[in-house]
Amino acid sequence: MRRSGLFVTSLVLAISLPAALGAGLVVTRPASAAPLAQTAVCGAGATVDAPDHLAAGTYGSLEVNGVCAVDRGQVTVLGDAVVDAGASLVAAYGLDASTPGTSSGLTVDGDLTAAAGASVVLGCDPVHLPCLDSPTGASTTIVHGSLEATDPLGVVLHDSTVDGDLVSSGGGGGASCVPAPGTVFTLLPAYGKVYSDFENLTVGGNLRVTGLASCWLGALRMAVGGSATFAGNTFADPDADEILDNHIGGNLLCTGLAPPVHFGDAGQPASTVGGYGTGDCAFTRRVPFPGSNPVVDVPIATHSTAAPGYWLAAGDGGIFSFGVPFAGAASGQPQAVGAFAASPGGIGYQLASGSGSVFAYGAHPACTGSIAEPNRPMVGMAVVPGGNGCWMVAADGGIFSFGPGAAFYGSTGAIRLNQPVVGMTPTPNGDGYYLVAADGGTFAFGPGAAFQGSMGGQRLNQPIVGMAVDPSTGGYWLVAADGGIFSFGAPFLGSLGAVHLNRPIVGMAAAPDGNGYYLVASDGGVFAFGSATFQGSTGSLVLNRPIIGMALG
Repeated sequence: MRRSGLFVTSLVLAISLPAALGAGLVVTRPASAAPLAQTAVCGAGATVDAPDHLAAGTYGSLEVNGVCAVDRGQVTVLGDAVVDAGASLVAAYGLDASTPGTSSGLTVDGDLTAAAGASVVLGCDPVHLPCLDSPTGASTTIVHGSLEATDPLGVVLHDSTVDGDLVSSGGGGGASCVPAPGTVFTLLPAYGKVYSDFENLTVGGNLRVTGLASCWLGALRMAVGGSATFAGNTFADPDADEILDNHIGGNLLCTGLAPPVHFGDAGQPASTVGGYGTGDCAFTRRVPFPGSNPVVDVPIATHSTAAPGYWLAAGDGGIFSFGVPFAGAASGQPQAVGAFAASPGGIGYQLASGSGSVFAYGAHPACTGSIAEPNRPMVGMAVVPGGNGCWMVAADGGIFSFGPGAAFYGSTGAIRLNQPVVGMTPTPNGDGYYLVAADGGTFAFGPGAAFQGSMGGQRLNQPIVGMAVDPSTGGYWLVAADGGIFSFGAPFLGSLGAVHLNRPIVGMAAAPDGNGYYLVASDGGVFAFGSATFQGSTGSLVLNRPIIGMALG
C-alpha cells in the first residue's frame, strides 16, 4: 500500500469528527474515572460516525460490542478484553479529549481477543500512523497476555507491546482494495481500504499471521522473542507483504504468500533472525533492493551475528545453560527424563519424562501436558518451528501432539519395527516430522517431510542415537553413538567417528544457518562442527545422571 501522500486528507477527516459530531455521540457511561474493577461494555449501538467513548479508569474486564474509542485518558483492564464479532476497538488517540494536556492509552493485563469481522486499531505515532486526534501525538497499547484475532476484518497495531503471542488467523474481508464505507478504516490513511499492519511492536512470544486475504499487509520494525509465521496470505496490492527490519529471536517462516515478500517502497532493511528463515524469508533468497543502480539483489532476511547458546538436559531433569538463561529444572522429581526441547528463540523449554509428563519452564514454553499410560517410554520431543506446540515420540514410534500447531501426521505405533525409535525432528516449516530408529531406519510423515534416505539395513559400528534437519536444504543428518555422521540431502561437515570418546554421543542439534551442527555426549561433552559455536560443556564435571539431549536457545 503506497501510503505516502495519504495522511493529510485522512487526518482532516479524523480530526474533524469530534467537533462535527459532538452532539450525536453515543455515550454509555460518563467520561469520568470508572470505579475499580468495574466490568465495562463499550460500543453498544455506536457507529464510526458516532462512536462510544470509554472513560478513563481501571476495569475488571472489557467487552466491545460496537465502535469503541479509547480517547478519554488512560484505561487499564485487569482481566481480559473481548472485541465481539463485527465490533471495533480503536485506541489510536494521542490526547485525552476530556482533560487537555494529558494522553490516552490502553493496558490489558489479561488477553485481548477479537471475533469474526472485528477491527482492532491500537497505537499511533507521528511518523508511521498519526494519531486520529493529533498528528504530533502518540499512544501505546500494552497487552500483558496474548492478542488473538480470529477471522478479523483487520488488525492495525503500532507502538504496542504484547507480552504473550500475537495471532491473526483468517479474515481480512477478501483480497480487494475497494474502500469499505462504515468501517473504522475510513478513519485511517488508506481511504477506507481494509488492511492489516504490524509496526514498531514488541512481542514476547510468537507472532502468527495466517490465512489473511485483504488489500495490504506490512510487518515492520518488530522485536519478536519467539518465531514469526506468515503463511497462506493473499493481498490485492502488489506492494503488500513488506516484512522488513524485524528482529526475530526464533524462526521467520514465510510460505504461500501473494505477492511474495519484497522490499517495496518501505525503505527498510532486511530482518535479522536468531533461528532460521524459510520460503520467501529463506536466507538464500535474494531480491532487488529498490533504488540500487546498478540493481543489487540482497536477502530479505539474514541470520543474526550473535552465536546461539544452548542447554543440556540430564536424565534427572537437571539443566545446564551455556550462553542462554537458566529458567528452571526438574531435578528431584521421581521420573527419569527421556526427552528435551526448547522453544524457538530460547523463550522457554520443556522436559518430558519417560512416562509422558511434560515439565515446562520459561516465559513461553511450547507445550505442557501429560500422557496417560503410554505403551512405551518417551524418547524424543520436537517443538513446532512456529512455537505453538510440540510432539513427543515413544520408543515404538507412537506420536503424541500438544498445542494447536502440532498437527498429527502419522506414526509407527502400529508397525513392527526392527529397532526402537530413538528420536525425532520437525521439518523446517513444521508441516511434518521425521522419526529415526536405532538401526538408522528413517520415517517421514507430513507434506513437508521428504524421505531422502536412511541407514536401515546397513551395518553400523554403533547404533543411531539422534537426528537433525538442515533448515537450508531440508535434508537431514543422523548421528551414531560413536559420533559418526550420516548425511542425507545435507552437507557433511565433520564427525567423531574416528575419535576416541570418553562417553557415547546421545544427541545432536543443527546450527540455525544450516551450515553446522552440534553433538553432545552423555557426560555433557559438546562438539561443534561448521558454523556451530562452542559455548561450553559439562565434560569435566561429575554429573548425578547422564546428559540425554541438548537444545539451542
